[in-house]
Order: sequence, then structure tokens, then C-alpha cells
Amino acid sequence: MNVDTDMQYAFTRAIADHVLRHYDGVLRVDGEVGDKKAYDPRTYLALAEAAMAERVKQAARDLRAVDTTLCQG
Repeated sequence: MNVDTDMQYAFTRAIADHVLRHYDGVLRVDGEVGDKKAYDPRTYLALAEAAMAERVKQAARDLRAVDTTLCQG
């Protein structure tokens, strides 16, 4: 399992999905500015961060690391 690559993909996939779903709002159309909610980086970066967090959770489950600890104290 290459967790780093999986994280990069999850992050990028969420942004690409947002851009494709909100294409007219993200890019200028006929000289007009798009929809601020669509092109504001906080919108799509929040989605990307959430996607990465879900991938971390999945990796923890796959590696059987849920409800475990490194500390034995």
C-alpha cells in the first residue's frame, strides 16, 4: 500500500470532481466572473482535505490500526 500516493490521489480527485461539477462557476464564461462559491479555494480545498481524511481512515482500517496504540503505559 502506498499511502502517500493514495493521499495525493484522494486530494486531487476531490478537486477535479468539484471543478467538473461546477465548471461554469469555476471558470469565466463569456467574460463574466464565475460563481464565487465555486471558485473560492476554501470550498474545494475543504473537500480535498475531507477526502484525504477519509482515505487515512480507510488505510487505518486496512492496516488493522483502529483502536490500537503505540503506548503500552
